[in-house]
Amino acid sequence: MTEKRPLTQVNSSYPGTEVAAETAAALASASLVFKEINLTYSQILLEHAQQLFIFADTYKVSYSVSIPQVGKYYNSSGYEDELLWASSWLYHATKDPLYLTYVTEKNEFGSLGSGSWFSWDDKHAATQ
Repeated sequence: MTEKRPLTQVNSSYPGTEVAAETAAALASASLVFKEINLTYSQILLEHAQQLFIFADTYKVSYSVSIPQVGKYYNSSGYEDELLWASSWLYHATKDPLYLTYVTEKNEFGSLGSGSWFSWDDKHAATQ
Protein backbone atom coordinates (compact mmCIF):
# COMPACT_ATOMS: atom_id res chain seq x y z
CA MET A 1 0.00 0.00 0.00
CA THR A 2 1.63 3.24 -1.10
CA GLU A 3 -1.10 5.71 -0.20
CA LYS A 4 -0.36 8.06 2.67
CA ARG A 5 -2.30 7.16 5.78
CA PRO A 6 -2.19 10.09 8.18
CA LEU A 7 -2.77 9.41 11.83
CA THR A 8 -5.71 11.08 13.54
CA GLN A 9 -7.06 10.64 17.02
CA VAL A 10 -10.17 11.65 18.88
CA ASN A 11 -9.84 13.37 22.23
CA SER A 12 -11.59 16.06 24.25
CA SER A 13 -10.25 18.77 21.91
CA TYR A 14 -11.22 16.88 18.75
CA PRO A 15 -14.03 14.49 19.70
CA GLY A 16 -15.42 11.82 17.46
CA THR A 17 -18.51 10.34 19.02
CA GLU A 18 -19.08 7.75 16.29
CA VAL A 19 -15.53 6.41 16.51
CA ALA A 20 -15.46 6.27 20.30
CA ALA A 21 -18.91 4.69 20.60
CA GLU A 22 -18.25 2.16 17.83
CA THR A 23 -15.02 1.16 19.53
CA ALA A 24 -16.83 0.87 22.86
CA ALA A 25 -19.35 -1.47 21.24
CA ALA A 26 -16.57 -3.59 19.73
CA LEU A 27 -14.73 -3.87 23.04
CA ALA A 28 -17.92 -4.71 24.96
CA SER A 29 -18.81 -7.46 22.49
CA ALA A 30 -15.23 -8.79 22.56
CA SER A 31 -15.41 -8.91 26.35
CA LEU A 32 -18.26 -11.41 26.00
CA VAL A 33 -16.18 -13.57 23.68
CA PHE A 34 -13.29 -13.73 26.14
CA LYS A 35 -15.34 -13.97 29.33
CA GLU A 36 -15.15 -17.77 29.55
CA ILE A 37 -11.56 -18.21 28.38
CA ASN A 38 -9.70 -15.22 29.82
CA LEU A 39 -11.66 -13.35 32.47
CA THR A 40 -8.88 -10.85 33.19
CA TYR A 41 -8.66 -9.81 29.54
CA SER A 42 -12.45 -9.70 29.30
CA GLN A 43 -12.60 -7.33 32.26
CA ILE A 44 -9.93 -5.07 30.74
CA LEU A 45 -11.89 -4.90 27.48
CA LEU A 46 -15.07 -4.08 29.37
CA GLU A 47 -13.41 -1.40 31.48
CA HIS A 48 -12.10 0.34 28.36
CA ALA A 49 -15.47 -0.03 26.64
CA GLN A 50 -17.14 1.74 29.54
CA GLN A 51 -14.52 4.50 29.52
CA LEU A 52 -14.95 5.05 25.80
CA PHE A 53 -18.72 5.13 26.14
CA ILE A 54 -18.49 7.82 28.82
CA PHE A 55 -16.16 9.79 26.57
CA ALA A 56 -18.46 9.40 23.55
CA ASP A 57 -21.53 10.41 25.55
CA THR A 58 -19.75 13.36 27.16
CA TYR A 59 -18.21 14.83 24.00
CA LYS A 60 -21.00 14.58 21.45
CA VAL A 61 -19.45 15.86 18.25
CA SER A 62 -19.48 14.06 14.94
CA TYR A 63 -16.09 12.77 13.83
CA SER A 64 -16.23 14.48 10.44
CA VAL A 65 -17.18 17.80 12.05
CA SER A 66 -14.41 17.64 14.63
CA ILE A 67 -11.77 16.44 12.16
CA PRO A 68 -13.00 17.68 8.75
CA GLN A 69 -10.25 16.01 6.71
CA VAL A 70 -11.75 12.57 7.45
CA GLY A 71 -15.05 13.54 5.84
CA LYS A 72 -14.12 12.16 2.43
CA TYR A 73 -13.44 8.77 4.03
CA TYR A 74 -15.97 8.66 6.86
CA ASN A 75 -18.83 11.11 6.55
CA SER A 76 -21.34 9.78 9.05
CA SER A 77 -24.93 10.99 9.07
CA GLY A 78 -24.87 11.20 12.87
CA TYR A 79 -23.58 9.66 16.07
CA GLU A 80 -26.84 8.81 17.80
CA ASP A 81 -27.07 5.25 16.52
CA GLU A 82 -23.48 4.50 17.58
CA LEU A 83 -24.26 5.64 21.14
CA LEU A 84 -27.30 3.35 21.21
CA TRP A 85 -25.26 0.51 19.69
CA ALA A 86 -22.52 0.89 22.32
CA SER A 87 -25.03 1.09 25.14
CA SER A 88 -26.77 -2.05 23.86
CA TRP A 89 -23.53 -4.03 23.85
CA LEU A 90 -22.58 -2.67 27.26
CA TYR A 91 -25.93 -3.81 28.60
CA HIS A 92 -25.35 -7.31 27.21
CA ALA A 93 -21.86 -7.40 28.71
CA THR A 94 -22.67 -5.95 32.15
CA LYS A 95 -26.43 -6.43 32.66
CA ASP A 96 -26.34 -2.93 34.18
CA PRO A 97 -29.87 -1.54 33.73
CA LEU A 98 -28.47 1.97 33.22
CA TYR A 99 -27.33 0.93 29.75
CA LEU A 100 -30.75 -0.51 28.92
CA THR A 101 -32.40 2.67 30.15
CA TYR A 102 -30.05 4.68 27.95
CA VAL A 103 -31.31 2.80 24.90
CA THR A 104 -34.98 2.59 25.78
CA GLU A 105 -35.79 5.75 27.70
CA LYS A 106 -33.04 8.28 28.31
CA ASN A 107 -32.37 9.71 24.89
CA GLU A 108 -34.62 11.50 22.48
CA PHE A 109 -32.69 9.88 19.64
CA GLY A 110 -33.68 6.40 20.80
CA SER A 111 -36.84 6.78 18.76
CA LEU A 112 -35.12 8.12 15.65
CA GLY A 113 -35.74 5.89 12.74
CA SER A 114 -36.87 2.34 12.99
CA GLY A 115 -35.16 1.03 9.93
CA SER A 116 -35.24 -2.63 9.14
CA TRP A 117 -31.68 -2.59 7.82
CA PHE A 118 -28.31 -2.43 9.48
CA SER A 119 -25.37 -0.59 7.97
CA TRP A 120 -22.12 1.12 8.88
CA ASP A 121 -24.07 4.38 9.07
CA ASP A 122 -27.32 3.23 10.67
CA LYS A 123 -27.48 0.78 13.55
CA HIS A 124 -30.97 1.60 14.79
CA ALA A 125 -32.37 -1.75 13.66
CA ALA A 126 -29.89 -3.57 15.91
CA THR A 127 -30.76 -1.51 18.99
CA GLN A 128 -34.52 -2.01 18.99
